[in-house]
Amino acid sequence: MLSSEAEIETAEWTDGSDVTKKRKQDAVAGVHDHQNGVEAHFVAPATPAQLELNSDNQSSEQKDSGTEIAKCLGPCCNEETILYQTREEALLAQTVIIYGSGRNKRERSFQASCSKADGAFSIEGFSNWKKALEKFADHERCQAHKEACIKFNAIMKQKSVDEQLKLVAQKEQIERRQMFLTLLSSLRYLLRQGLAVRGHGDDSEGNLSQLLKARAEDSIALQKWIKTGSYQSPEVLNELTNTIGAEVLREVLNGIKSSRWFSIIGDETRDISNSEQLSISIRWVDKDYSIHEDFIGMFKVPKTDAETLSLAIEDVLVRCVLPISQCRGQAYDGASNMAGPKSGVAARILQRQPTAIPVHCLCHCINLCLQDVSRKCKCIRDALDLVYELVGLIKYSPKREHLFTQYQLQDSPNIHRLKPLCPTRWTCRTGSINAVIENYAVLQQTLEEIAETCRDEYGRKAAGFQALMGKFSTFFGLKLAHVVFGASEQLSTTLQSKDTTAQDARLAVNLCKAFYDRQRDASAFQIFYQAVLLEANGKTEPPTLPRYSNPPKRINDGDANFRFATAEHYHRREYFEIMESLSGELDARFDQKGFHLAALVEATILDNCSGKSYPIPKEVQDLYSKDLNIDRLQTQLSMLPDLVKSYVLEGKQITKLKLTTRDGGWMLAELKE
Repeated sequence: MLSSEAEIETAEWTDGSDVTKKRKQDAVAGVHDHQNGVEAHFVAPATPAQLELNSDNQSSEQKDSGTEIAKCLGPCCNEETILYQTREEALLAQTVIIYGSGRNKRERSFQASCSKADGAFSIEGFSNWKKALEKFADHERCQAHKEACIKFNAIMKQKSVDEQLKLVAQKEQIERRQMFLTLLSSLRYLLRQGLAVRGHGDDSEGNLSQLLKARAEDSIALQKWIKTGSYQSPEVLNELTNTIGAEVLREVLNGIKSSRWFSIIGDETRDISNSEQLSISIRWVDKDYSIHEDFIGMFKVPKTDAETLSLAIEDVLVRCVLPISQCRGQAYDGASNMAGPKSGVAARILQRQPTAIPVHCLCHCINLCLQDVSRKCKCIRDALDLVYELVGLIKYSPKREHLFTQYQLQDSPNIHRLKPLCPTRWTCRTGSINAVIENYAVLQQTLEEIAETCRDEYGRKAAGFQALMGKFSTFFGLKLAHVVFGASEQLSTTLQSKDTTAQDARLAVNLCKAFYDRQRDASAFQIFYQAVLLEANGKTEPPTLPRYSNPPKRINDGDANFRFATAEHYHRREYFEIMESLSGELDARFDQKGFHLAALVEATILDNCSGKSYPIPKEVQDLYSKDLNIDRLQTQLSMLPDLVKSYVLEGKQITKLKLTTRDGGWMLAELKE
C-alpha cells in the first residue's frame, strides 16, 4: 500500500482511462484520511501493481454489470480477515473485523451512535468524490468520527479470549519458574550446611518448609505457591538432591582431571542399617600447588574382602572417567583386606599400576600402636576401663556431677574437670587420664558419698570403684598410661599439621621412639616409680604383690612357679613390657616402603637445594621414568642451589621447601607429553 501522496503521483498506472483516474483519486483520498488518523473508516485502494481482478469469484450479475472485485496483494492486506470494498461502490463507515476461520470464524463491527452522524459515512456510503477532500475534513471534526475512532482503538487494543488465556498461562509459568528457583536455592542452602530437609513424619515442620515460609514473608507469590505443595514431595526432593550432587561431583571431577595425577583414599565402614559402605576420596594438587581432598561418595558393597573392594574402587574410577594409569598414591587403613602385602586392595591395585604407591595414614599407625599395647598390658587396660566407667558414673547424672563439683570446689577449685575418653582417637586420651589423676582424692570422696547414700546399682558400682582406687596398682597404671599417651599425643599433633613434610614426620617418629627407648633404662624406672610412690602417699594403700593362683598341672608351662620378690619388681616388669612393646610397634608400623620412597624424594630435593649434589636415586628413576624427563631433572637439580641463593641468606641450610603459584614459583622437572 502507498503511504504518501507523492508516492501516488509517481506511481506507474496501467492506462489513462477514467477507471484508472478514479483509482488514483481514491488512493489520494485514502492517503489523506490515513494521515489524519481515520484509517478505521476507509480503506484506500491499492496500486495497480498490487491489485488482482478476482474474476473467478465474481457473481454473474457482477460480470454482466462490469463490476470488478479488487483484491489487495500488498503486505498490509494479505490476510483473508480484511474486508475489501468494490471499486465502483461507495465507502462505508462501518468497520468489520473477522477473527479465525471455518467454525471459529467471528465478526466484530461497530457504527457511530451519534445522532448527528452523516449518513454518507455511516449508512448510504460516500460517493461525492468531487468534494471528497472537503467532506473528509468536515467529517474528521464531527463527533461521530471521533466516537468511531475511540471505539475502533478500543477494539484493536482488546485481546481475544485465546490470547488472554495464553498471556495468563505465560505469566503463571514465569511465576512458577521463579518459585522453583527459590526452592532450589533453599534446598542447596540446607545441603551445603548439612541440615535435614524434611521433618519427622510431618513435612510441614521440616527445615525446607520452614525456610520457605520464612522467605515467603516478603513474597505473596511464594506464599500462594507453598500452599499448592508443588515440587515438595519426598520423591521430587530426593531427585533434586541427586541432581545437585551430580552437578557438584562433575565440577570436582573437572578439577581432578585438570591436575592429571591423583591419589586414592579409601575406607570401609558399617552404617546404621547394618550395610557395609566403602568411602572413596581423591587427593590431588591444583596448578597453584594447593592440596585438595575431595569426597567422591559412599558405595554399598556386599562383602569387605580384598577382591570386592578393589573391584569397587576400579568401577568408581571408570565411572568418574579417571584412568587408573594416572593414579600415583593409595591410602587405606591397616586391615589385612586393605593393606595385605600379597592379596590386599593396595597390592592388587599396585599390580595394575606400579606407581600407585600405598602409604598407611601415619596418625592411624599411632592409634594402632596404642591399641595393641593397651591390649597386651593389663595395668594400662584396667586404667583406661576405670577412667571410662568413672566419667560415665559422674557425668551422666546431674546429681552426682553436682556432688563431685562441690567436693572439687572445696579441695582444689583450679584443677581440670572430668573429660570422657575419645572412643576412636586414642592419642586424645591424655586429657581424660590427667583429669582423673588430678581429681583422685575428690573422686574418692565422691564415690564414698555415693556408695553410702545410694541403694541402687550405682551405689554398688561406686563402692567397687572406691575399693579399686584404693590400690596402688591402679594409681601406677594411670600414671604409666599418662606417660605413654602423652608422648604419642605430641607425635600425633605434629603429624596432623598441614605443613608437615616427610622429613618432619620421620623426625617426629624418631624422637618419640627415642623417648620410649630412653624410658627403658633402670634409672628412668626408679625415677618414675619413686615419683608415683610419693604422689600416691595418702591416696592409696602401700604397693603389694598380686595374689597368685596355682593353675592345673595340665596347663602349667612353668611360668606360674615364678614369684616376684617385691611389688617394685612386679611393676618393673609391667613398665619395661610396655616400653619395649611401644618401640617395636613404632618400628613395625612406620616401616613402610611408600613412606620411605616419599622421604627419599624429598631428601634428594632438599640436599640439592643446600648445595650437596646428589644423583637421583635409582628407585625414583625406575618408578617415574615414564612421568619425568630424568636427564632434564638432573640438570635442573644441579642448577637448583644457584636459584635458591637468590632467596636464602648465605650459610643457611635448606630444611623445608614450599611451592607457591606458577607465577611466583618454579617447576622441578619437565613432564613428558
